[in-house]
Amino acid sequence: MCLIYTGGTIGMIRKRNAEGEMILQPAQDPGEFLHYLKVEEEVRAIAELDLVPLMNKDSTNMVPSDWTEMAKAVYERLDRGYTGFVIAHGTDTMHFSASALAFAFGRNLHVPIVFTGSQTIPDVAHGDARVNLLRAVRTACEDLAEVVVTFGDYIFRACRVQKKDERRFDAFESPAEFPLGYITEEIVLGNNVTPRPRSVKPIDFKPNFSDGIVQFSLIPGLKPSVLLPILEQPDCLGIVLQSFGAGNVPNADDYSFRGFIERAKSLNKPVIIASQFPANSTLESHYEPGVEAVRSGAIPTGNMTNAAATVKFRWTLHQVNERIARKELPRDSKLSEIARIMNSSYVGEVNERKVEIGVGQ
Repeated sequence: MCLIYTGGTIGMIRKRNAEGEMILQPAQDPGEFLHYLKVEEEVRAIAELDLVPLMNKDSTNMVPSDWTEMAKAVYERLDRGYTGFVIAHGTDTMHFSASALAFAFGRNLHVPIVFTGSQTIPDVAHGDARVNLLRAVRTACEDLAEVVVTFGDYIFRACRVQKKDERRFDAFESPAEFPLGYITEEIVLGNNVTPRPRSVKPIDFKPNFSDGIVQFSLIPGLKPSVLLPILEQPDCLGIVLQSFGAGNVPNADDYSFRGFIERAKSLNKPVIIASQFPANSTLESHYEPGVEAVRSGAIPTGNMTNAAATVKFRWTLHQVNERIARKELPRDSKLSEIARIMNSSYVGEVNERKVEIGVGQ
Protein backbone atom coordinates (compact mmCIF):
# COMPACT_ATOMS: atom_id res chain seq x y z
CA MET A 1 0.00 0.00 0.00
CA CYS A 2 1.12 3.57 -0.69
CA LEU A 3 0.71 6.46 1.76
CA ILE A 4 1.06 9.90 0.17
CA TYR A 5 1.67 12.72 2.61
CA THR A 6 0.64 16.25 1.56
CA GLY A 7 0.56 18.11 4.89
CA GLY A 8 -2.23 19.33 7.15
CA THR A 9 -2.97 19.14 10.86
CA ILE A 10 -2.44 15.38 10.89
CA GLY A 11 1.30 15.98 10.46
CA MET A 12 1.78 19.28 12.29
CA ILE A 13 3.79 20.01 15.42
CA ARG A 14 3.79 22.78 18.02
CA LYS A 15 6.64 25.22 17.57
CA ARG A 16 7.54 28.73 18.68
CA ASN A 17 7.80 31.35 15.97
CA ALA A 18 10.27 34.24 15.84
CA GLU A 19 8.04 36.27 18.18
CA GLY A 20 8.00 33.48 20.75
CA GLU A 21 4.38 32.54 20.11
CA MET A 22 3.45 28.86 20.18
CA ILE A 23 1.87 28.01 16.81
CA LEU A 24 1.13 24.95 14.72
CA GLN A 25 3.50 24.37 11.81
CA PRO A 26 4.16 21.56 9.34
CA ALA A 27 6.89 19.21 10.51
CA GLN A 28 10.25 20.03 8.93
CA ASP A 29 10.76 16.48 7.68
CA PRO A 30 7.55 14.98 6.22
CA GLY A 31 9.44 11.74 5.75
CA GLU A 32 9.12 11.29 9.51
CA PHE A 33 5.33 11.51 9.34
CA LEU A 34 4.65 8.03 10.72
CA HIS A 35 7.22 8.59 13.44
CA TYR A 36 5.47 11.77 14.59
CA LEU A 37 2.16 9.90 14.69
CA LYS A 38 3.72 6.98 16.58
CA VAL A 39 1.74 4.46 14.53
CA GLU A 40 4.46 2.71 12.56
CA GLU A 41 3.93 -0.68 14.19
CA GLU A 42 0.11 -0.50 14.11
CA VAL A 43 0.06 0.56 10.46
CA ARG A 44 2.40 -2.21 9.39
CA ALA A 45 0.23 -4.72 11.25
CA ILE A 46 -2.51 -3.81 8.76
CA ALA A 47 -0.51 -3.48 5.55
CA GLU A 48 2.98 -3.10 4.14
CA LEU A 49 3.28 0.63 3.58
CA ASP A 50 5.47 2.85 1.41
CA LEU A 51 5.52 6.53 2.40
CA VAL A 52 5.71 9.22 -0.29
CA PRO A 53 6.28 12.71 1.20
CA LEU A 54 4.83 14.49 -1.84
CA MET A 55 4.36 17.97 -0.34
CA ASN A 56 4.08 19.63 3.04
CA LYS A 57 1.36 22.27 2.78
CA ASP A 58 -1.42 23.68 4.90
CA SER A 59 -4.45 22.72 2.82
CA THR A 60 -5.54 26.38 2.82
CA ASN A 61 -2.72 26.91 0.33
CA MET A 62 -3.69 24.03 -2.00
CA VAL A 63 -4.33 25.09 -5.61
CA PRO A 64 -5.48 23.18 -8.73
CA SER A 65 -1.91 22.41 -9.78
CA ASP A 66 -1.52 20.56 -6.47
CA TRP A 67 -4.54 18.40 -7.35
CA THR A 68 -2.80 17.54 -10.60
CA GLU A 69 0.42 16.69 -8.78
CA MET A 70 -1.44 14.39 -6.36
CA ALA A 71 -3.28 12.66 -9.19
CA LYS A 72 -0.07 12.10 -11.14
CA ALA A 73 1.69 10.76 -8.02
CA VAL A 74 -0.99 8.07 -7.75
CA TYR A 75 -1.24 7.38 -11.49
CA GLU A 76 2.51 6.85 -11.83
CA ARG A 77 2.33 4.18 -9.11
CA LEU A 78 -0.73 2.25 -10.27
CA ASP A 79 1.38 -0.38 -12.01
CA ARG A 80 3.68 -0.98 -9.03
CA GLY A 81 1.47 -3.53 -7.35
CA TYR A 82 -0.11 -1.31 -4.73
CA THR A 83 -3.53 -2.53 -3.62
CA GLY A 84 -4.61 0.88 -2.39
CA PHE A 85 -3.57 4.47 -1.71
CA VAL A 86 -4.00 6.68 1.33
CA ILE A 87 -3.56 10.45 1.05
CA ALA A 88 -2.99 12.42 4.27
CA HIS A 89 -4.35 15.93 3.75
CA GLY A 90 -5.50 19.00 5.65
CA THR A 91 -9.22 19.23 6.35
CA ASP A 92 -9.93 22.75 5.08
CA THR A 93 -9.80 21.80 1.40
CA MET A 94 -9.75 18.00 1.55
CA HIS A 95 -13.19 17.81 -0.06
CA PHE A 96 -11.90 19.84 -3.03
CA SER A 97 -8.78 17.70 -3.52
CA ALA A 98 -10.68 14.44 -3.09
CA SER A 99 -13.29 15.54 -5.64
CA ALA A 100 -10.50 16.54 -8.02
CA LEU A 101 -8.91 13.10 -7.93
CA ALA A 102 -12.29 11.46 -8.44
CA PHE A 103 -12.71 13.38 -11.71
CA ALA A 104 -9.06 12.89 -12.70
CA PHE A 105 -9.33 9.07 -12.53
CA GLY A 106 -12.89 8.67 -13.75
CA ARG A 107 -14.97 5.50 -13.80
CA ASN A 108 -12.29 2.84 -14.35
CA LEU A 109 -10.28 3.24 -11.17
CA HIS A 110 -9.54 -0.27 -9.90
CA VAL A 111 -8.11 0.44 -6.41
CA PRO A 112 -9.23 2.67 -3.53
CA ILE A 113 -7.79 6.14 -3.02
CA VAL A 114 -8.57 7.10 0.56
CA PHE A 115 -8.23 10.68 1.82
CA THR A 116 -7.99 11.36 5.53
CA GLY A 117 -6.78 14.01 7.94
CA SER A 118 -7.44 15.14 11.46
CA GLN A 119 -8.81 17.91 13.63
CA THR A 120 -5.95 17.62 16.14
CA ILE A 121 -2.19 17.35 15.85
CA PRO A 122 -0.55 14.01 16.69
CA ASP A 123 0.56 14.98 20.21
CA VAL A 124 -3.04 15.36 21.43
CA ALA A 125 -3.39 12.02 23.20
CA HIS A 126 -7.19 11.84 22.90
CA GLY A 127 -7.23 13.32 19.40
CA ASP A 128 -8.14 11.86 16.03
CA ALA A 129 -4.86 11.96 14.09
CA ARG A 130 -3.67 8.43 14.84
CA VAL A 131 -7.06 6.74 14.69
CA ASN A 132 -8.07 8.41 11.42
CA LEU A 133 -4.88 7.29 9.70
CA LEU A 134 -5.25 3.72 10.94
CA ARG A 135 -8.87 3.64 9.79
CA ALA A 136 -7.91 5.03 6.39
CA VAL A 137 -5.26 2.34 5.89
CA ARG A 138 -7.78 -0.30 6.91
CA THR A 139 -10.36 1.14 4.49
CA ALA A 140 -7.81 1.01 1.66
CA CYS A 141 -7.66 -2.77 2.16
CA GLU A 142 -11.38 -3.20 1.46
CA ASP A 143 -13.28 -4.24 -1.67
CA LEU A 144 -13.51 -0.68 -2.89
CA ALA A 145 -12.51 1.01 -6.14
CA GLU A 146 -13.13 4.73 -5.98
CA VAL A 147 -11.90 7.90 -4.32
CA VAL A 148 -13.28 8.29 -0.81
CA VAL A 149 -12.86 10.35 2.35
CA THR A 150 -12.53 8.39 5.59
CA PHE A 151 -13.04 10.54 8.64
CA GLY A 152 -14.32 9.64 12.10
CA ASP A 153 -16.75 6.74 11.81
CA TYR A 154 -17.65 7.24 8.16
CA ILE A 155 -16.52 6.49 4.62
CA PHE A 156 -17.83 9.06 2.14
CA ARG A 157 -17.77 9.20 -1.65
CA ALA A 158 -15.20 11.91 -2.38
CA CYS A 159 -17.33 13.93 -4.78
CA ARG A 160 -20.28 14.00 -2.33
CA VAL A 161 -18.57 15.18 0.84
CA GLN A 162 -18.24 18.59 2.44
CA LYS A 163 -16.75 19.90 5.66
CA LYS A 164 -19.31 20.80 8.32
CA ASP A 165 -17.33 21.60 11.48
CA GLU A 166 -13.93 22.99 12.39
CA ARG A 167 -13.45 21.28 15.75
CA ARG A 168 -15.62 18.18 16.13
CA PHE A 169 -14.18 14.81 15.20
CA ASP A 170 -17.12 14.14 12.85
CA ALA A 171 -15.96 17.00 10.64
CA PHE A 172 -17.45 15.87 7.32
CA GLU A 173 -20.87 15.02 5.95
CA SER A 174 -22.48 13.83 2.73
CA PRO A 175 -25.76 15.75 2.57
CA ALA A 176 -27.09 14.34 -0.71
CA GLU A 177 -26.04 10.72 -0.41
CA PHE A 178 -25.71 8.16 2.37
CA PRO A 179 -22.14 7.30 3.44
CA LEU A 180 -20.51 4.47 1.52
CA GLY A 181 -19.60 2.75 4.74
CA TYR A 182 -19.29 2.82 8.50
CA ILE A 183 -16.27 2.09 10.62
CA THR A 184 -17.00 -0.22 13.54
CA GLU A 185 -14.93 -3.14 14.77
CA GLU A 186 -15.17 -4.10 11.11
CA ILE A 187 -15.54 -1.95 7.99
CA VAL A 188 -19.19 -2.11 6.93
CA LEU A 189 -19.66 -1.12 3.27
CA GLY A 190 -23.05 -0.23 1.80
CA ASN A 191 -24.65 -1.37 -1.44
CA ASN A 192 -23.78 1.93 -3.13
CA VAL A 193 -20.03 1.33 -3.08
CA THR A 194 -18.03 0.61 -6.24
CA PRO A 195 -16.22 -2.73 -5.75
CA ARG A 196 -12.84 -3.65 -7.17
CA PRO A 197 -13.36 -4.85 -10.76
CA ARG A 198 -12.59 -8.40 -11.85
CA SER A 199 -10.73 -7.10 -14.89
CA VAL A 200 -8.79 -3.86 -15.12
CA LYS A 201 -9.85 -1.38 -17.80
CA PRO A 202 -7.72 1.50 -19.08
CA ILE A 203 -8.14 4.66 -17.01
CA ASP A 204 -9.22 7.76 -18.89
CA PHE A 205 -6.80 9.91 -16.90
CA LYS A 206 -7.66 13.61 -17.06
CA PRO A 207 -5.75 15.34 -14.25
CA ASN A 208 -5.82 18.98 -15.37
CA PHE A 209 -7.99 21.83 -14.13
CA SER A 210 -8.59 25.33 -15.43
CA ASP A 211 -7.52 28.50 -13.68
CA GLY A 212 -9.51 31.71 -13.94
CA ILE A 213 -12.63 30.66 -12.00
CA VAL A 214 -14.19 33.27 -9.69
CA GLN A 215 -16.87 32.49 -7.12
CA PHE A 216 -19.31 35.00 -5.67
CA SER A 217 -21.46 34.19 -2.67
CA LEU A 218 -24.76 36.04 -3.07
CA ILE A 219 -25.92 38.29 -0.25
CA PRO A 220 -28.96 40.55 -0.04
CA GLY A 221 -28.24 43.88 -1.68
CA LEU A 222 -25.33 42.75 -3.84
CA LYS A 223 -25.42 44.72 -7.09
CA PRO A 224 -24.16 42.85 -10.16
CA SER A 225 -22.70 46.10 -11.47
CA VAL A 226 -20.02 45.83 -8.76
CA LEU A 227 -18.96 42.45 -10.16
CA LEU A 228 -18.99 43.32 -13.86
CA PRO A 229 -15.38 44.63 -13.94
CA ILE A 230 -14.20 41.22 -12.70
CA LEU A 231 -16.25 39.43 -15.34
CA GLU A 232 -14.72 41.66 -18.03
CA GLN A 233 -11.15 40.78 -16.99
CA PRO A 234 -9.37 38.52 -19.53
CA ASP A 235 -8.09 36.34 -16.67
CA CYS A 236 -11.68 35.55 -15.62
CA LEU A 237 -12.70 32.44 -17.54
CA GLY A 238 -15.82 31.44 -15.64
CA ILE A 239 -18.11 32.41 -12.77
CA VAL A 240 -19.62 30.45 -9.90
CA LEU A 241 -22.68 32.08 -8.34
CA GLN A 242 -23.23 30.57 -4.91
CA SER A 243 -26.97 31.09 -4.69
CA PHE A 244 -29.63 31.39 -2.04
CA GLY A 245 -31.70 28.31 -1.21
CA ALA A 246 -32.66 26.05 -4.08
CA GLY A 247 -30.69 27.86 -6.76
CA ASN A 248 -32.48 31.20 -6.55
CA VAL A 249 -30.69 34.25 -7.94
CA PRO A 250 -31.99 37.84 -7.51
CA ASN A 251 -33.97 39.08 -10.52
CA ALA A 252 -35.47 42.39 -9.38
CA ASP A 253 -34.46 46.00 -9.98
CA ASP A 254 -30.77 46.95 -9.78
CA TYR A 255 -30.03 43.67 -8.02
CA SER A 256 -31.08 41.43 -10.91
CA PHE A 257 -28.35 39.13 -12.22
CA ARG A 258 -30.06 38.57 -15.54
CA GLY A 259 -27.95 41.19 -17.31
CA PHE A 260 -24.77 39.88 -15.65
CA ILE A 261 -25.45 36.32 -16.84
CA GLU A 262 -26.34 37.52 -20.34
CA ARG A 263 -23.13 39.58 -20.48
CA ALA A 264 -21.11 36.53 -19.47
CA LYS A 265 -22.85 34.55 -22.20
CA SER A 266 -21.95 37.20 -24.79
CA LEU A 267 -18.31 36.90 -23.69
CA ASN A 268 -18.53 33.09 -24.01
CA LYS A 269 -17.79 32.78 -20.30
CA PRO A 270 -19.81 30.12 -18.46
CA VAL A 271 -21.73 30.90 -15.27
CA ILE A 272 -22.69 28.02 -13.00
CA ILE A 273 -25.05 28.14 -10.04
CA ALA A 274 -23.94 26.35 -6.88
CA SER A 275 -25.51 26.67 -3.45
CA GLN A 276 -24.64 28.07 -0.03
CA PHE A 277 -26.51 25.22 1.64
CA PRO A 278 -26.21 21.44 1.96
CA ALA A 279 -26.90 19.74 -1.31
CA ASN A 280 -29.87 17.55 -0.36
CA SER A 281 -32.43 19.80 -2.03
CA THR A 282 -30.55 22.41 -4.02
CA LEU A 283 -30.93 23.64 -7.56
CA GLU A 284 -34.23 22.08 -8.44
CA SER A 285 -35.83 25.49 -8.21
CA HIS A 286 -39.33 26.11 -9.51
CA TYR A 287 -39.25 29.69 -8.22
CA GLU A 288 -39.13 32.47 -10.79
CA PRO A 289 -35.69 33.84 -9.71
CA GLY A 290 -34.05 30.44 -10.19
CA VAL A 291 -35.82 29.62 -13.44
CA GLU A 292 -34.99 33.02 -14.93
CA ALA A 293 -31.28 32.64 -14.16
CA VAL A 294 -31.17 29.34 -16.07
CA ARG A 295 -33.16 30.78 -18.97
CA SER A 296 -30.66 33.66 -19.14
CA GLY A 297 -27.84 31.15 -19.63
CA ALA A 298 -26.66 30.10 -16.17
CA ILE A 299 -25.84 26.42 -15.71
CA PRO A 300 -27.37 24.67 -12.66
CA THR A 301 -25.35 22.02 -10.82
CA GLY A 302 -28.08 19.80 -9.44
CA ASN A 303 -27.45 18.40 -6.00
CA MET A 304 -23.67 18.65 -6.17
CA THR A 305 -21.84 20.07 -3.20
CA ASN A 306 -20.22 23.43 -3.77
CA ALA A 307 -16.78 21.76 -3.72
CA ALA A 308 -17.71 19.13 -6.31
CA ALA A 309 -19.42 21.73 -8.51
CA THR A 310 -16.45 24.11 -8.55
CA VAL A 311 -13.89 21.35 -9.06
CA LYS A 312 -15.92 19.76 -11.85
CA PHE A 313 -16.33 23.21 -13.42
CA ARG A 314 -12.53 23.69 -13.50
CA TRP A 315 -12.08 20.15 -14.85
CA THR A 316 -14.75 20.57 -17.52
CA LEU A 317 -13.60 24.01 -18.63
CA HIS A 318 -10.04 22.76 -19.14
CA GLN A 319 -11.22 19.86 -21.30
CA VAL A 320 -13.58 21.95 -23.40
CA ASN A 321 -10.97 24.67 -23.97
CA GLU A 322 -8.44 22.01 -25.03
CA ARG A 323 -10.90 20.52 -27.50
CA ILE A 324 -11.60 23.96 -28.95
CA ALA A 325 -7.84 24.61 -29.24
CA ARG A 326 -7.46 21.32 -31.15
CA LYS A 327 -10.44 22.32 -33.34
CA GLU A 328 -12.37 19.27 -32.23
CA LEU A 329 -15.18 21.51 -30.97
CA PRO A 330 -16.57 24.75 -32.43
CA ARG A 331 -16.01 27.76 -30.21
CA ASP A 332 -19.67 28.72 -30.38
CA SER A 333 -20.66 25.40 -28.79
CA LYS A 334 -18.46 25.95 -25.73
CA LEU A 335 -21.23 26.90 -23.30
CA SER A 336 -23.63 24.20 -24.39
CA GLU A 337 -20.92 21.53 -24.10
CA ILE A 338 -19.98 22.71 -20.61
CA ALA A 339 -23.66 22.60 -19.64
CA ARG A 340 -23.97 19.06 -21.00
CA ILE A 341 -20.99 17.77 -19.04
CA MET A 342 -21.91 19.62 -15.85
CA ASN A 343 -25.36 18.03 -15.87
CA SER A 344 -24.15 14.49 -16.56
CA SER A 345 -22.99 12.22 -13.76
CA TYR A 346 -19.37 11.18 -14.31
CA VAL A 347 -18.35 9.60 -10.99
CA GLY A 348 -21.61 9.74 -9.05
CA GLU A 349 -21.24 13.40 -8.13
CA VAL A 350 -24.80 14.41 -9.08
CA ASN A 351 -28.22 12.88 -9.55
CA GLU A 352 -28.82 13.07 -13.27
CA ARG A 353 -31.88 14.86 -14.55
CA LYS A 354 -32.95 16.63 -17.72
CA VAL A 355 -32.53 20.38 -17.51
CA GLU A 356 -33.40 22.95 -20.15
CA ILE A 357 -30.49 25.38 -20.23
CA GLY A 358 -30.55 28.70 -22.03
CA VAL A 359 -26.92 28.78 -23.10
CA GLY A 360 -27.77 27.88 -26.68
CA GLN A 361 -30.68 30.24 -27.09
